[in-house]
Amino acid sequence: MAVTEASLLRQCPLLLPQNRSKTVYEGFISAQGRDFHLRIVLPEDLQLKNARLLCSWQLRTILSGYHRIVQQRMQHSPDLMSFMMELKMLLLLRFYSRSNLPDSE
Repeated sequence: MAVTEASLLRQCPLLLPQNRSKTVYEGFISAQGRDFHLRIVLPEDLQLKNARLLCSWQLRTILSGYHRIVQQRMQHSPDLMSFMMELKMLLLLRFYSRSNLPDSE
């Protein structure tokens, strides 16, 4: 197992390859004690810049308005593990910003 594969498994144990060529990953990303379903489809060259991210409606709702940032992170991440760490950080920031919003009356 390559170093990045081991790191990916350690950081995102619920995200697993779905084929031998490791172009499709499916599973969950965890943040704030919640798990969100996602699927990542990589092109044959495994470059993230041409990958597709498919996610549950819950995750899509949380990332609403951040589509450009997610795309940008996908374009500039050197590998899947780096992108997943960026995505996890973005989720944590979204949770943090939502919890610090004043209550609407």
